[in-house]
Amino acid sequence: MLLKYFVSQETGVVIVSLGHGDLLLESLRQVACELDIHTGVVMTGIGSLNFGRIHAVVTNSMPPTDRFFDLPGPLEVVGFRGVIAAHEPHIHISLMDANGKFYGGHLEEGSVILTLSEISILPTPDIKITRRIRDNSPLPLLDWE
Repeated sequence: MLLKYFVSQETGVVIVSLGHGDLLLESLRQVACELDIHTGVVMTGIGSLNFGRIHAVVTNSMPPTDRFFDLPGPLEVVGFRGVIAAHEPHIHISLMDANGKFYGGHLEEGSVILTLSEISILPTPDIKITRRIRDNSPLPLLDWE
């Protein structure tokens, strides 16, 4: 595992570096746990994947039906961002394959770094949020912990 991170003592921003073979979502989860980032914002993410796994909603029903996509690389990571709540990253990612076809959706476990990935995270230690069913929603939404 080539995972390494750097924490700004002045701003608290965390810069994460991943390398060939690292798992993207699993590494973000590890950083959140190791640095005790209970709640935060994944501000930027770039890099490339040799395999990507995402899901997207494919119906307007509630709850919607998800479709999972297993995408062979090489894939350019155009960008990703998201929220960390209760140490769990929720990331949406945009990818482009070697033919210029774009894919986007919710990042799933098993997405493997090809060359590198560089990520910035802003922890928000004064906010503690989680995801739970609330206000008659059929899906977990952000809420105070």
